[in-house]
Amino acid sequence: MRKISSKTELIRLGVLFIFSILYLPFLSAQSKYSWKTALLNYINKDLLKQDGGYGWQDQPDSHLTPTYAVVGILKNLDGLPGKKENLIDFVRSHHPQRGKNKEAGPSGTEERDLVFQQMQSLLWLNADISSFKGEVLAWKPQNNKVSNFEEHGYPVFLQEMMTPVCRGLLNASFEDVQEHFSTYLQSRRRPNGSFNNTPVTDGGDGNIINTYWGLFGSKVVMKKQVNEKEAIEWIRSSQLENGGFTHQPNPVIGGNDEVAYTWAAVRALKLLSSQPLKRAACIRYIISLHNDDGGFGNRPGLPSTPMAAYYAIDVLKTLDALSSLDAASFVKYPVKKAASLTGMKVFTVQFEASGVGSPAEAVMLADSLDIDLWGTKNSNKAWRAIAQKIADEKKVPVTFFQADEAYGKSVTLEGHGTFSHIMDYIAPATATRELALDGSSWQRYRQSFIEPLLKDGGALVLQVTNNEPMGRMILDESVKNGGFAAISTIHFGQNFSFWLPWLHEYRHQLPFIALQDAHGTESWWWADELAGYRTLFLAKNNSYEAMMEALKNNRIVAVRHDSVSDYKTRILGGADGIQAFIRARETDWRWWKEGARDLNRPWAAMTAVSHNDSFEVARPLSGVNIRIRCRWAGVRQTLKEPMVILETLKVDNLEVQTKYVEKKDKNGSFTDSYYIYPVEKPAKGRHTLEANFRNLRDNNVRKMTSEFVYSGE
Repeated sequence: MRKISSKTELIRLGVLFIFSILYLPFLSAQSKYSWKTALLNYINKDLLKQDGGYGWQDQPDSHLTPTYAVVGILKNLDGLPGKKENLIDFVRSHHPQRGKNKEAGPSGTEERDLVFQQMQSLLWLNADISSFKGEVLAWKPQNNKVSNFEEHGYPVFLQEMMTPVCRGLLNASFEDVQEHFSTYLQSRRRPNGSFNNTPVTDGGDGNIINTYWGLFGSKVVMKKQVNEKEAIEWIRSSQLENGGFTHQPNPVIGGNDEVAYTWAAVRALKLLSSQPLKRAACIRYIISLHNDDGGFGNRPGLPSTPMAAYYAIDVLKTLDALSSLDAASFVKYPVKKAASLTGMKVFTVQFEASGVGSPAEAVMLADSLDIDLWGTKNSNKAWRAIAQKIADEKKVPVTFFQADEAYGKSVTLEGHGTFSHIMDYIAPATATRELALDGSSWQRYRQSFIEPLLKDGGALVLQVTNNEPMGRMILDESVKNGGFAAISTIHFGQNFSFWLPWLHEYRHQLPFIALQDAHGTESWWWADELAGYRTLFLAKNNSYEAMMEALKNNRIVAVRHDSVSDYKTRILGGADGIQAFIRARETDWRWWKEGARDLNRPWAAMTAVSHNDSFEVARPLSGVNIRIRCRWAGVRQTLKEPMVILETLKVDNLEVQTKYVEKKDKNGSFTDSYYIYPVEKPAKGRHTLEANFRNLRDNNVRKMTSEFVYSGE
């Protein structure tokens, strides 16, 4: 008999036992339907977690969105558990931005569809949703929200529709916002009956996801639909030869099939009392997504995801075609497996780390934090060259390259708007990028920037967009024709993949990375971010080219381990087997000590600055200035209070007295802090530094030594 080796295993077995008690009658009654048994096994084996909810297969904990998906599946199968209290409590208490698992962190926008998922899940579970009434009734239009990153101030259509949709779920009055939403919906409805993010006067066709939510919202607001015949024809025209639907008829960008588009199309047609013109082909398409683990993928050949499984089951339920699965065979598509990992090692890359300020401190941080590749934000060619020269001279194995975003630049996607924050890019250190983006079309942007970037060995990285229909379109385009090589997830105190959970639908199509997105003027004041999260990749060496090859083959993951994740190690992304390979070698890349909360973070940076060091602060006219920055508590570049102070400094074994310097901005906030000691006439050759520092939190003392070589004026 196998010995139970841990408390965790006991808990896991307990959860499985409870699941078997709740679902055994259902499984027994449906045992002759193999697809139902397989689907429930998929839910039980891969999605059920110990915290009372359901999560993604590669994550140890639950999340609202997979839980919403599972509850929806069970509702469609008449298989909801008899005892729902724990599940109801999980849904109520796990909004990813403010609930018990608020690792997602805050954002500037209200992701109202997350509240919809809570409310709809609770209604499926026959639970009361009246506690949401105050929040929903207080929702205001999101025009001119800066964090939508749309330069005209257009709100996100899907999020705007959550107001009528959620009020409808609450059976709440709509009179106070009736006029506004009637006007808003009319302004977004195309003559063909479709809806999209921009006003009709801006041009551009509709989007299938926005059309579904627009029809849903119209039903609540106006109690009737207009342009019904045109809308039915438009939706039906979005169906492809394989039976699945794309985001609009004859799309120029991202014209692939997707289960989310198919779901939106079938649901929209249902609201119009219609069905797909090629109903049988649509059913065959859904069956083609059915994997042998019991779940469903987003497209044929892709692994199962919770939302894809929900969409697929809901489509078949809506079409009264669940029985079509009874005679269907399990589909075993060859999921692309990672190539041999023999000889591979784990390397670290930081995307969009600081590319301004002190190159010497950047090299020191790369050395102390074991950063193999440093993508520079806001840097120029000279800064990168100097940083690389210092690293090579000091034999620090770090390679600097470009990783930046196009500040003040935007690109237009017809029907959706004009967006910034979607044009981040990576490129070799010596490549020259001209970002001539003026809000013109994606097609022009592709010709003028993306294609030259790809030829230079670079690629795009999606920083963020809370406009799901637009985001799906440009990611689909990249999967099909190249462009975006990765999706950012971990970022500052946020996890984009938690408050934008639709990103997980691309988990097996594009790599996930962590994005530093450094702000401010010095790498040193960004060190807490550098010490909290990073991106790991598998390769045989730490070159830029090896990293790009890892991106291409999805041998790369985003990793967080700091206070935001409660010092638990969060790993996102990677092809099959990559996470396991990396976890098995944790001691090779871990940046914390045995105590999970004890991060490897330098106490101070000691730098010898000469008059030739053009990027360094406190540069002397002659000789050398010894500049010492100590650690402060703060948030990114906002300095709050000192954590470490300099007690003594010796230069060539002689104790010296330093001058302390603080700098503040016009608002009185600290922007820099350092100690300075001028060595006015240093002798040529090697010099030693020895300093003692005191940690103000625990009074511990630490000695640091360094040296510099003076070659003369």
